[in-house]
Amino acid sequence: MRTGEILTLLRARGFRFTHSLGQNFLADEDALSRIVDAAAVDGRCVLEIGAGAGCLTAPLCRRAKRVLTVEIDDKLLPVLETVLHGEKNVRLVHGDALKIDLGALTSEAFDGEDFDVVANLPYSITTPVLFRLLDGALPVRRLCVMLQKEAVDRVAAAPGSKEYGPLAVFTAYRAEMERLFRLPPDCFVPQPHVESEVIALDLRPPQPEERELLRLVKDCFRMRRKTLVNNLQQRGLTREEALHAVEKAGLTKLTRAETLGLSDFLRLLEILSQ
Repeated sequence: MRTGEILTLLRARGFRFTHSLGQNFLADEDALSRIVDAAAVDGRCVLEIGAGAGCLTAPLCRRAKRVLTVEIDDKLLPVLETVLHGEKNVRLVHGDALKIDLGALTSEAFDGEDFDVVANLPYSITTPVLFRLLDGALPVRRLCVMLQKEAVDRVAAAPGSKEYGPLAVFTAYRAEMERLFRLPPDCFVPQPHVESEVIALDLRPPQPEERELLRLVKDCFRMRRKTLVNNLQQRGLTREEALHAVEKAGLTKLTRAETLGLSDFLRLLEILSQ
């Protein structure tokens, strides 16, 4: 079923787009093809977060070994069942990707194989979903995701920029990122008020210290305008202990988290772990 037919089906079913769910469906055939090509999922198991109306799900099924797609809006389920009818390698799950047990679902659907993730992520859930996919608990090999450009700027932010925060630090630690291409609003129905961008994240193997690193980074950014010394005291350190750790890491008592690179956080973690 082509995209135009899917949109006709939505209208026939009286479907109303829900702004709070970030429902802007990609309806440009060329853009869909570019994403599927960039995802490079041939013969791979694929988790899709947010099936929408199945515009991306259907072409993924034709390239992937297996597709597990999760959709939160129950009003879309009958549409998806129609769109995906005849696709033998897809499993549709109704649920919230932030709440369901993705580990159990993917293990069962993919027989324990590692998998790739392809998704058009709404802005409101971008950060928690990416943290969940990057934390090493799931055997994810690669992500090819479409985000609002503002979200991509936060993922790719450099130290010292206003967008820089825990997401940028942890992404740099866990993945090699590539910004692929932008998509204008007229590729979507309904049209959003922002540009979107497709990125690829090739994940590195998880490391034993990653959970402690993420905790440290979040602690250091807890009060963004406060110094590292102040924020580290929220971990139970005295001011003297926090100052000693910061200075041993080659930083000063006035240093803030927003100026630290990944290597600085790793050095600080090493010192605090001693």
